[in-house]
Amino acid sequence: MIKHSLLPVIASSLLLKATVSEPNCFLAKYAVYVVNNLLPNSPPLQVHCLSKDDDLGYHNLTQNAEYRFAFCEKPLVTMFSCSFQWNGNARGFHVYDAHWRNNRCVHNGVCYYAVKSDGFYFANDYPPKNLKFLCDWNPNSKC
Repeated sequence: MIKHSLLPVIASSLLLKATVSEPNCFLAKYAVYVVNNLLPNSPPLQVHCLSKDDDLGYHNLTQNAEYRFAFCEKPLVTMFSCSFQWNGNARGFHVYDAHWRNNRCVHNGVCYYAVKSDGFYFANDYPPKNLKFLCDWNPNSKC
Protein backbone atom coordinates (compact mmCIF):
# COMPACT_ATOMS: atom_id res chain seq x y z
CA MET A 1 0.00 0.00 0.00
CA ILE A 2 2.77 2.45 0.89
CA LYS A 3 4.62 1.63 -2.34
CA HIS A 4 1.58 2.60 -4.41
CA SER A 5 1.04 5.90 -2.58
CA LEU A 6 4.66 6.95 -3.11
CA LEU A 7 4.52 6.37 -6.86
CA PRO A 8 2.60 9.62 -7.66
CA VAL A 9 4.96 11.61 -5.41
CA ILE A 10 8.06 10.20 -7.12
CA ALA A 11 6.57 10.67 -10.60
CA SER A 12 5.60 14.29 -9.92
CA SER A 13 9.06 15.01 -8.47
CA LEU A 14 10.72 13.64 -11.60
CA LEU A 15 8.36 15.64 -13.82
CA LEU A 16 9.10 18.84 -11.88
CA LYS A 17 12.86 18.22 -12.12
CA ALA A 18 12.62 17.64 -15.88
CA THR A 19 10.54 20.80 -16.32
CA VAL A 20 12.98 22.97 -14.35
CA SER A 21 16.15 21.68 -16.02
CA GLU A 22 14.79 21.54 -19.58
CA PRO A 23 11.60 23.58 -19.86
CA ASN A 24 8.77 22.36 -22.06
CA CYS A 25 7.52 25.52 -23.65
CA PHE A 26 4.21 26.34 -25.23
CA LEU A 27 5.76 29.20 -27.22
CA ALA A 28 9.50 29.73 -27.65
CA LYS A 29 12.35 28.11 -25.74
CA TYR A 30 15.73 29.82 -25.58
CA ALA A 31 19.17 28.83 -24.33
CA VAL A 32 21.87 31.29 -23.31
CA TYR A 33 25.49 30.18 -23.37
CA VAL A 34 28.37 32.13 -21.83
CA VAL A 35 31.85 30.83 -22.61
CA ASN A 36 35.16 31.98 -21.18
CA ASN A 37 37.47 32.46 -24.19
CA LEU A 38 39.93 34.56 -22.21
CA LEU A 39 43.70 34.14 -22.26
CA PRO A 40 45.35 31.02 -20.82
CA ASN A 41 46.36 31.29 -17.16
CA SER A 42 44.18 34.39 -16.64
CA PRO A 43 41.89 34.78 -13.64
CA PRO A 44 38.48 33.13 -13.89
CA LEU A 45 35.54 35.00 -15.37
CA GLN A 46 32.78 35.68 -12.85
CA VAL A 47 29.27 35.64 -14.34
CA HIS A 48 26.03 36.58 -12.58
CA CYS A 49 22.78 36.28 -14.54
CA LEU A 50 19.26 37.15 -13.46
CA SER A 51 15.79 38.13 -14.57
CA LYS A 52 13.01 39.91 -12.73
CA ASP A 53 11.89 36.55 -11.33
CA ASP A 54 15.04 34.43 -11.18
CA ASP A 55 18.53 35.02 -9.77
CA LEU A 56 20.70 32.34 -11.36
CA GLY A 57 23.60 32.91 -9.00
CA TYR A 58 27.31 33.54 -9.44
CA HIS A 59 29.47 31.28 -11.59
CA ASN A 60 33.26 31.31 -11.89
CA LEU A 61 34.34 30.10 -15.31
CA THR A 62 37.87 28.97 -15.99
CA GLN A 63 39.32 29.13 -19.50
CA ASN A 64 37.01 27.50 -22.09
CA ALA A 65 34.40 26.69 -19.41
CA GLU A 66 30.75 27.24 -20.32
CA TYR A 67 27.71 28.34 -18.34
CA ARG A 68 24.29 27.61 -19.85
CA PHE A 69 20.70 28.28 -18.87
CA ALA A 70 17.42 27.75 -20.70
CA PHE A 71 14.02 29.35 -20.33
CA CYS A 72 10.59 29.68 -21.90
CA GLU A 73 9.87 33.10 -23.31
CA LYS A 74 6.95 35.13 -22.06
CA PRO A 75 6.40 37.52 -24.99
CA LEU A 76 7.15 41.17 -24.17
CA VAL A 77 8.08 40.19 -20.60
CA THR A 78 11.18 37.98 -20.53
CA MET A 79 14.52 39.70 -19.99
CA PHE A 80 17.79 38.31 -18.67
CA SER A 81 20.84 40.37 -17.79
CA CYS A 82 24.31 39.18 -16.94
CA SER A 83 27.19 40.94 -15.25
CA PHE A 84 30.75 39.91 -15.98
CA GLN A 85 33.90 40.51 -13.93
CA TRP A 86 37.42 39.64 -15.00
CA ASN A 87 40.87 40.94 -14.20
CA GLY A 88 39.63 44.31 -12.87
CA ASN A 89 37.07 44.74 -15.67
CA ALA A 90 33.33 44.80 -15.01
CA ARG A 91 30.53 44.87 -17.55
CA GLY A 92 26.84 44.06 -17.64
CA PHE A 93 24.18 43.93 -20.35
CA HIS A 94 21.00 42.20 -21.42
CA VAL A 95 21.72 38.79 -22.89
CA TYR A 96 18.06 38.32 -23.82
CA ASP A 97 15.20 40.81 -24.08
CA ALA A 98 11.76 39.97 -25.50
CA HIS A 99 11.42 43.66 -26.47
CA TRP A 100 14.28 43.52 -28.97
CA ARG A 101 12.73 44.36 -32.31
CA ASN A 102 15.08 42.07 -34.21
CA ASN A 103 15.84 39.56 -31.50
CA ARG A 104 19.42 38.44 -31.99
CA CYS A 105 18.58 35.05 -30.45
CA VAL A 106 15.67 34.11 -32.72
CA HIS A 107 17.58 31.77 -35.02
CA ASN A 108 17.43 28.32 -33.32
CA GLY A 109 16.62 29.93 -29.96
CA VAL A 110 20.33 30.23 -29.14
CA CYS A 111 22.13 33.19 -27.58
CA TYR A 112 25.85 32.36 -27.52
CA TYR A 113 28.25 34.81 -25.87
CA ALA A 114 32.01 34.30 -25.99
CA VAL A 115 33.97 36.49 -23.59
CA LYS A 116 37.46 37.50 -24.72
CA SER A 117 40.06 39.93 -23.44
CA ASP A 118 38.98 42.57 -26.00
CA GLY A 119 35.25 42.18 -25.34
CA PHE A 120 32.14 40.15 -26.04
CA TYR A 121 31.27 38.16 -29.15
CA PHE A 122 27.91 36.73 -30.20
CA ALA A 123 26.54 33.91 -32.32
CA ASN A 124 23.02 32.56 -32.60
CA ASP A 125 23.99 28.95 -33.06
CA TYR A 126 25.64 26.21 -30.99
CA PRO A 127 28.36 25.36 -31.51
CA PRO A 128 29.04 28.79 -32.98
CA LYS A 129 29.99 28.94 -36.64
CA ASN A 130 30.65 32.67 -36.93
CA LEU A 131 31.27 34.80 -33.85
CA LYS A 132 30.60 38.51 -34.34
CA PHE A 133 32.03 41.26 -32.17
CA LEU A 134 29.27 42.67 -29.95
CA CYS A 135 30.97 45.17 -27.61
CA ASP A 136 34.08 45.81 -25.56
CA TRP A 137 34.62 45.91 -21.79
CA ASN A 138 33.90 49.66 -21.61
CA PRO A 139 30.70 49.96 -19.54
CA ASN A 140 29.71 53.07 -21.52
CA SER A 141 29.66 51.33 -24.90
CA LYS A 142 26.45 49.79 -26.20
CA CYS A 143 26.01 46.02 -26.45
